[in-house]
Amino acid sequence: MISKKQIGRMIPYSVIENGRRIINLGPNRCRVCETPVRSFQDTGYGFELLEKAQVVGGLRRFADACPVCHSSSRERLVWFWLSQAGKGFRFADGAAIAHFAPEKGLTRRISGAAPRGYTAYDFEPSRYRHLERVEKADLSSLPMPDESVDLLICNHVLEHVPDVPLALSEIRRVLRSGGVAILQVPIALKLDQPIELPLDSSPEDRIALLGQDDHLRLYTAESYFETLQLAGFRVERYDPFEDQARLATEWRLDPYELLHLCYK
Repeated sequence: MISKKQIGRMIPYSVIENGRRIINLGPNRCRVCETPVRSFQDTGYGFELLEKAQVVGGLRRFADACPVCHSSSRERLVWFWLSQAGKGFRFADGAAIAHFAPEKGLTRRISGAAPRGYTAYDFEPSRYRHLERVEKADLSSLPMPDESVDLLICNHVLEHVPDVPLALSEIRRVLRSGGVAILQVPIALKLDQPIELPLDSSPEDRIALLGQDDHLRLYTAESYFETLQLAGFRVERYDPFEDQARLATEWRLDPYELLHLCYK
């Protein structure tokens, strides 16, 4: 018997996306893909561990995600800095942009702003139906030459990788002087010490201690900041509510999430 997932794979993604637009048409607008939608979807898992540790990126949030492009507050935060912040990234002609685990809405906006320089990457390119081409890449051995990337986006990926120092050294290697890497991970605001599990840890242990079976670690705010600094980055934590509080509120950004901007 053909499964529902298999049937879905037979339908062109453009047809699925247009169907979502029609079904969800309404008076609100997604700040990332700009689709007019009726309402937004809840996000987060509601796991007791994540709520108790106040894990930014894992907390339950209501009316948060676009039903068309699935962008939530964490994608909106990235696009807010890129498009609205006074000191945000400038999409100069020919700027080289590397986007890892490319989110649907961000892909469209960023590739539209820099079509000649945008490249999407992932360890499993076949997962992405919204893009014609995704380059295969492992963060532990990036295919780009030294000093070749102006903007690198790696949103909620580092909590999955086996060797974070190696991945960060590779990101720093390919980043141009003056370039910036946006490197977001779940942050536990109410955890005293970070948690790191071995590669051979069980899915059950990962769920019990980290809240997700494919995560290997959970950072505190300071431990993550120190990890990025130890990798040789100059790190800025951008708070959109300090920068533009009214606009950040209108965009429904998460007041607990800061953007980690890593400069070489």
